[in-house]
Amino acid sequence: MSMTPNLQIELRRFISSNVVSKLNKFYFENDALLIKGIDVSIGTVLMGLYNKAEESGFYKEIVSQIEDNSSFYQEVDFTSGRILSVDDCYRTEGNPILKEIFTNKKGRISEMISNEVGIKSETAREILNFSALLVVSYLKNNIQLLDSLKLLLEEQKRDILNSIQPGIKIILGFSCYESVEEKNQNIGRSIFTLFGHNFFSF
Repeated sequence: MSMTPNLQIELRRFISSNVVSKLNKFYFENDALLIKGIDVSIGTVLMGLYNKAEESGFYKEIVSQIEDNSSFYQEVDFTSGRILSVDDCYRTEGNPILKEIFTNKKGRISEMISNEVGIKSETAREILNFSALLVVSYLKNNIQLLDSLKLLLEEQKRDILNSIQPGIKIILGFSCYESVEEKNQNIGRSIFTLFGHNFFSF
């Protein structure tokens, strides 16, 4: 039996104090705020992927954008959950991925991360790139998760939404209240979505 990974916890493992201090050579932010910004960005990217779950083949297509020889991918040691080197490569490598996930909302989302976390606009833009690359690289490395990714995100949606500020949730199309509802109300809904929405509408 394989363990179901908690995506957010797995991805947080990579954000060591070492990574934060390397990133802060570029951004000069408060360390705690930078960590919070990355955490929020990871959750935002996961919910962006959740929103694309109905698009057939989207997950495979987005993962195929990461080349084995891309600088970022080679710098991640997936076995030990470490990012070995942090340089500017994600500035260019992250952009196309964010455009695919968020289409025209990318700018508004990074502005909102900047406002709600309290970091500079530029920092928010960059760490959103960084986080998108981290999430998609992780999925590329755990390619077997793609088939169950929609269900995983559905199960973990409440916790992920709880880690994102209200303004970001709204841009992503979720209501502010969506995350606080009780877990047991979700059970009926996820069985419902499991069989596709038309299941009960005959």
